[in-house]
Amino acid sequence: MIYFTYTVRTTLAVAFLLYFPSFTEAQVSIYANDITVQPEQTFTIDVTADGFQDILTCQFSVLWDSVAFEFKGVEGLNQVFEDYPLDHFGFAQISQGKLGFSWIDFSLAGVAIENGSVLFSVRLKTLQQESGIQTLNFGDYPTSIEIADTDENILDVEFKEGTITVDGISNIRNKNKPGLVQITSAPNPFKEQTQVDIDFLRSASARITIHDVLGATIYQETGNFQSGLHRLKLSKDIFPQAGTYLLKVQSEDQLVTHKLIVI
Repeated sequence: MIYFTYTVRTTLAVAFLLYFPSFTEAQVSIYANDITVQPEQTFTIDVTADGFQDILTCQFSVLWDSVAFEFKGVEGLNQVFEDYPLDHFGFAQISQGKLGFSWIDFSLAGVAIENGSVLFSVRLKTLQQESGIQTLNFGDYPTSIEIADTDENILDVEFKEGTITVDGISNIRNKNKPGLVQITSAPNPFKEQTQVDIDFLRSASARITIHDVLGATIYQETGNFQSGLHRLKLSKDIFPQAGTYLLKVQSEDQLVTHKLIVI
């Protein structure tokens, strides 16, 4: 019943928006907060909005790495969404780290909330044991992105991902070991190309990889590295799309991560 009513509501939202003839540059921002967590920790991330004025319908998808985190639920739904006869959330692809959200104001009056108000919160549990950086992101699948106002405008939406820093076993187990590398990159964020300097503080057999937010590997290099500078010149062509990527340098006893942002 939950999936059925959510599907009906999403279908209604799409049909409803087909009557809206214009797009506008009026800006709505939806963003997630940054947080640092430990392995096995259950935590919440708030999905927050700015510019949420005279809104008639709102839908989008929330995304995370399902290998790194287990979904534990949603909570704290903003009260402006409560007068609604159908389910707000779609859970059909939750095992893949994909949550749909959709809402329509059937009264056609529209709603407004103050800047910085929480729309809802996502509760996750950390499965990842190693230190690293993950994100809670937004997208148009499984639920497409549509936010419209009472003037029949489909609004331009800016999404800002939240960074989840896992303070994992590599930080604890290796805190007294000699450092492996120091990593810097510039420019970062970047559009066309970035230069990553990996300064090996000691000789090591290591693997260098770059992963997207779903954990897919888009670059890898393995070798016996001497102490000193190892430089990567990365073109945007190796990155499938704009977003956040995680560079990892991993040896037998340590893991060091570095975030890259393509805009």
